[in-house]
Amino acid sequence: MNKLSARQKREVYAISNLLLHVLVFVILLLSLNSCTEKDFPTTACSTLATVKDMRGLDGCGYVFVLDNGQKLEPVSIAGWYGTTPQTNEPTNPLQNFALSDGLRVSIGYKEVNAGSICMIGKTVEINGISALKTTATINQ
Repeated sequence: MNKLSARQKREVYAISNLLLHVLVFVILLLSLNSCTEKDFPTTACSTLATVKDMRGLDGCGYVFVLDNGQKLEPVSIAGWYGTTPQTNEPTNPLQNFALSDGLRVSIGYKEVNAGSICMIGKTVEINGISALKTTATINQ
C-alpha cells in the first residue's frame, strides 16, 4: 500500500475541497434559477372571478373579471366565441362547462404570451374552473 507524502495529502485535500465548493455553488445556482412563479401556474381554482359576456365586441367572447377588476381572456379554445366551448382536448376544463354572464366562478389559470382580437385583458390558459353557489353581476 502506497503512503502519500504530506505534500500529496495537501494537494488531494485542496482539490477535493475545491470540487466540493464548486458542486455546492452549482447546486445553489440551479436551485435559485429553476423555480420561478411562471413555472407554478395557479391550478387549484383559487382565483375568484365573474364571467362577463363580451360577445357584443368584435372578436370577443366570455372573459373572466377578477375581483380587483382585472380582465382575463382565455385562449386556445376552439368555439370559445359562441356559448360553451366544444373542443376535443381532454384536459380542457372549459370543454363541458356552461358559461353565462354574471356567473361567479373560481378559476385556475396560467398567463400565456398570445395575441388576442378582443384585446380587453391578459391572455390566459384556464386549467381549472368551478362554479360558486352565489352569482353576482358586474356593472362595467
